[in-house]
Amino acid sequence: MKKQFFTVFFLLFFACGLISAQNRDFTPYVSQISVEIRNNLIRLTWVDSPDARGPVFIFRSARPFSGSIPANIRPVIVRYGEQSYVDDTDDMQNLYYFIAASDTSGQRYDIILPRINSTSLIISQMLDDSASIIAVPPSGFMPAELTEGIYNLRANQDDDKVIITFETAGTQRNAILYRSTQPVRQPHDLLNAVIVRSRISSPFVDYPVPGLTWYYAVIYEDEIASGNMGIKPGINTTVSPVIITGEQTQERSLRPIPLPVMTLHNTMPESFFITEIPGQTPLSIESREVIRETQMPAKAPLVLRRPRVFAVDLVAPTGGEESALFQIVMEHFVKYEWDTARTSLQHYLSLPRSREVEARARFYLGQTLYFTGNYRQALMEFLSFRSFHLPEANTWIDAVLTAMVY
Repeated sequence: MKKQFFTVFFLLFFACGLISAQNRDFTPYVSQISVEIRNNLIRLTWVDSPDARGPVFIFRSARPFSGSIPANIRPVIVRYGEQSYVDDTDDMQNLYYFIAASDTSGQRYDIILPRINSTSLIISQMLDDSASIIAVPPSGFMPAELTEGIYNLRANQDDDKVIITFETAGTQRNAILYRSTQPVRQPHDLLNAVIVRSRISSPFVDYPVPGLTWYYAVIYEDEIASGNMGIKPGINTTVSPVIITGEQTQERSLRPIPLPVMTLHNTMPESFFITEIPGQTPLSIESREVIRETQMPAKAPLVLRRPRVFAVDLVAPTGGEESALFQIVMEHFVKYEWDTARTSLQHYLSLPRSREVEARARFYLGQTLYFTGNYRQALMEFLSFRSFHLPEANTWIDAVLTAMVY
């Protein structure tokens, strides 16, 4: 009787699991996207989709993502499960990211959901320096609406150092001090700033480089991680520059002129020194043999892989986009004209192509970069090719890495 009861209970539990799995929504997209700024680097984190378990595609643009993805944007491909990526955005002012999930067969789901799998790191509205005048609040000033945050930030010069003071309201959190040669008025200004110290408390002493104008900002770490940085000029950022002239440092570095160096010629008799150069004494045969045996063997030359072409690209197609790729392969690639083939493939890929044809073209472009010594660029092409043909891509990735460390 007890055995029958457990059997019935197990069947009911299994049936409930199937029903809940069938009723669960299909979510082929990542979620909980967030950003974190560290100097000139931006770290993206997200939670992978439970239903789309292929690689994720990270798109970056200077304009918001809406509707569809522009054809000229090349994504960065990250493996499923990594859930983070560090981006270097030195030359960008406005940053927007979209992370697309894909299934194991490589099908990508371009579902753009604001604040779920897409985000804007920077609000694109530059301040006009000639038209904006920021008043510095008096010492001890606290905004009436401020119940949580940093205020009354001050940077005062004291000889060769700068004394940073500020006050806080609400709970104590990890505060990060930024230093910049330009005023910090918008979140994107932090891209040009450097982190001086994390977990600072007031007062704090800084020793910046003399001769430059310096501005400071104190931001909570969790605000940076969430991308919701409350930049308040004159409250948690300084609006007046601090300049260290460097005169005090130069005065401290002065010291007496050292005494003349005493040489042996001033203290020893002339007979102490060797005036004649003895003749060269050849090594013995045994010594020469020992030296010959200890010499490193000559490094073997690097053996490159042989180029590879898909069989479909060796047969002339009837027309369409594959005919242009066939022409590049037959006229330049199979003749080992790597520079010409690389230029032709780059022009070919400048226009939107179907997914399969683009993958094959990038495979050939990666080979031309490999054979011309551009190993870093070749590695990126083969990494983007992995979702199309994993074994072939891994073979070429190994070859590129071997060449890079040779």
